[in-house]
Amino acid sequence: MKLRNTLLASSILLGVSFANAAAQAQEANMIEELVVTAEKREQSLQDVPVAISAFTSKQRDLVGISTVQDLTNFTPGFVYQSSNDRASMRGIGRLTNVHAVDGAVSIYIDGLFTTSTVLAGGPPLDVDRVEILRGPQGTLYGRNAIGGTVNVISVRPTDELYAEVRAIAENYDFTNFQFAVSGPIAENLRMRVSGYKLDQRKGYFTNVSGGPSEGSKRDEYQVQAQVEADLGENAELWVSYKTLVWHNRGGPGARAGYLNGAYETGRLDPNFSIVYNSAHGYTPETGVNGIVPGSLRQFNNSTVTSNPALADEHDFNTNIPQRVRLRDVNSLTANFVYHLPSIDVKYVGGYQEYKYDLYGDTDATTVQSYQIPLAANSICGTVGALFAAGRSSVNCSPLTVNANNGYHYFEYPKWFSHEINFSSNGDGPVQWIVGGFYYNEKYTGTGSTADFFLVGPSSLQTPILGAAPNPQNFWSTGNYSLTTRSTAAFGQVDWQATETIKFTAGLRYTKDKKFGTEFRRIVCNSDACYPGLYPALGLAGFGPGTAANWGSLLGNLAALPAVGQALGLGNALAPLGGLGNGAMDLTDTLAPKSTAGLIEGVKTPSVCTGATPVCRQYTINPSTGVASRDLSDTSDAWTGTVGVQWEPDGDTMAYARYSRGYKAFGFSAGGFLAVPKADEETVNSYEVGLKKNFSNLQVNLAAFYLDYRDLQAPVAVRVGATNVTQFVNIAKSVSKGIEASVIWQPIQPLRLTLDYGWNPTKIKSSIPLVDVNDNINTGAVSVVGNSLPQAPEHKLALNAGYTIEMDPGSLTLGATYLYRSKSYANVFERQYNSAPSWDQVDLRALWAPTGNKYTVIAYVKNVFNDDGYAAAVAASQRNNSATVPSDRFTNGARVFELTPPRLYGVELQYRF
Repeated sequence: MKLRNTLLASSILLGVSFANAAAQAQEANMIEELVVTAEKREQSLQDVPVAISAFTSKQRDLVGISTVQDLTNFTPGFVYQSSNDRASMRGIGRLTNVHAVDGAVSIYIDGLFTTSTVLAGGPPLDVDRVEILRGPQGTLYGRNAIGGTVNVISVRPTDELYAEVRAIAENYDFTNFQFAVSGPIAENLRMRVSGYKLDQRKGYFTNVSGGPSEGSKRDEYQVQAQVEADLGENAELWVSYKTLVWHNRGGPGARAGYLNGAYETGRLDPNFSIVYNSAHGYTPETGVNGIVPGSLRQFNNSTVTSNPALADEHDFNTNIPQRVRLRDVNSLTANFVYHLPSIDVKYVGGYQEYKYDLYGDTDATTVQSYQIPLAANSICGTVGALFAAGRSSVNCSPLTVNANNGYHYFEYPKWFSHEINFSSNGDGPVQWIVGGFYYNEKYTGTGSTADFFLVGPSSLQTPILGAAPNPQNFWSTGNYSLTTRSTAAFGQVDWQATETIKFTAGLRYTKDKKFGTEFRRIVCNSDACYPGLYPALGLAGFGPGTAANWGSLLGNLAALPAVGQALGLGNALAPLGGLGNGAMDLTDTLAPKSTAGLIEGVKTPSVCTGATPVCRQYTINPSTGVASRDLSDTSDAWTGTVGVQWEPDGDTMAYARYSRGYKAFGFSAGGFLAVPKADEETVNSYEVGLKKNFSNLQVNLAAFYLDYRDLQAPVAVRVGATNVTQFVNIAKSVSKGIEASVIWQPIQPLRLTLDYGWNPTKIKSSIPLVDVNDNINTGAVSVVGNSLPQAPEHKLALNAGYTIEMDPGSLTLGATYLYRSKSYANVFERQYNSAPSWDQVDLRALWAPTGNKYTVIAYVKNVFNDDGYAAAVAASQRNNSATVPSDRFTNGARVFELTPPRLYGVELQYRF
């Protein structure tokens, strides 16, 4: 602690300077003008009436910004959940991985819209500039820009031959080799080829059962090729192709955190009570609720029976490694500009596709199997004559649960877009831009597919009683294919009314359509399938039935032989041992029915039966047992902006601006829910700002108020025997705050910066909602007054850098201090849904010799190896049963997503 205080007091933390000689070092520490294209034309950042955080490749090298998470650290209001690739801005974000629900922060790579935030973290060698526009950008961007926009601009080909290589080595056996070659290949024709190969061979998390380490473990490469051409005097063309491959990569989907609670060991999985709980194998081998003594079997001869993360948050215990694979990535982008005498015509278009696969361990244990004892003197030993003709008894040996349980999540999207705009290029008092946009995406994916759950004394193949076979042993599938089309027209006018006053007005109309098919199947592998059966076998407290109910049923079996078919057991009642070895299809049972008309957004024709009609808007394939239904709907909106800015002198700009943002409706596709659609979101944003330059000080301030309507909030609800996520619209919320970005150079060698955001948020109006993780209150609760998800009230980044000038070159020493306050994962403001406040210290040194031939950077991130929390994660439903000690505000099921531990390394840059 003393060392930390000394560092904090002496350095005020991280700064930047990229100097190659004494004079260059002095120049680098100057507060320079930064040109951005935030409003689709080149402007000084200080002249744009929008709250913007911008990072050049030089600044990223000096500060140490290499990932999207690093970008958020220096951007007020910006939060990124790396494990799920979700971004939020000022409390407005994407709270689900269901692709049929749009993001709230739009990502543009060289003008081409992309659906993945992670691509914004490209290496500085390839990325010339990252611009982060805070607040809704509903005029010039529109799609998914209700929270803000991230613009990524690639380094372009050079007029002269240029080449550079970079090598980075880091702890955890990390290496990253990068290259770039650029220059002319003919008159008026230039090219650039770049790429990297990145490996991290050791993960941040250790598998105590002997499996491979995990967490940011990577094997990836990227290659990009660009061609830029001057087509005569009036036209330019730029084309880029990029491919990217991950093998077992850390990042979206990979292990990034831990469960801060004991294993829940109830017999049924609290998250999916249609399957047995693998962790039940860790229960004491005594008593009615225990397992058969000595029956626990674990993979890798593991002896672990408790959550190892409780002793060390970087330890875990699973037998199926989490694997992330990204393949078949193709990204083609084209920019074409034609200059007319007073108008520029610009086209931006392209095509992208990828295949993403994630595999992991659903049960998060190494349990292979265990046995549940059948009680002596139960009905088990006498019911054989009733169930099996000619048999005097049935198999009453203990029930074996083969508990290996894994999942496969996949998404295979491909999309293209076209935008054409016309803009003024003169110097007159009126500047304008108008354009049109079209986006088309075809997506195939699944919310979750779980498999490998097997039940039975000896069988490795789980039969489905009275239904289609299940050769892959999937107990839950939720797939969907979806087409999204978005069309928009937009325009914006800037009028310089006087020398000091400028007015802005913009308008955009957007229409969105989504249509496709969702598929669902639920196979029950627990006693929840057979009410009353297992209690009758002496498995007390096991399932919803009672021995009396089962006995009453048995009394009627002889007179009602058709009961077997009614139970879905086929033409003959199976032996009791067969019941224990089987599974029951619950797809039709759990699929939503309607008695009050058609379900909004569902287009499958309705079939109604019964005196009191029960309507089904789905079909079931008899050969696969999979239910399907068609989804389709549209939404549209007018959005725009009006504003005024005042520039009394060349160093001062103040502005006031109103903007309206919109996000299209969403489908909870793959869940087969009774309410599959959530209505569109809107936000009215009111913002004032000041951008001021002094001789050695630059201050950018913004104050905002967001009137946020119909937040699409995923809420877990109970449907039959399992929990599912259903989207509801939160009627009204408010996000407000103040943001400051300050650069101060008190003396020539020293540069200090501050980025701070204060962002209190509050839900103002909502229907009561059910928090299934609340073991005390199982009814609906009010969320009014709670904070918006992923919205820490305070975010702070302090940095300082001091450049020592010497004849051979310059040495810049810098440090960073980061702080982030508590935030919540969802609309339930409970302790078990929160990420605690955290802080972090980074150190960095950069040697730049005279001549700019090479650069050496040494660094330490997270110097004190503290736990940081990238974003809040909702509590694990697997730990919400009554057997886990809990109350309404603390729960043993907290889940934390951690920022990386202490990292230290060195980077060498060499230019030819």
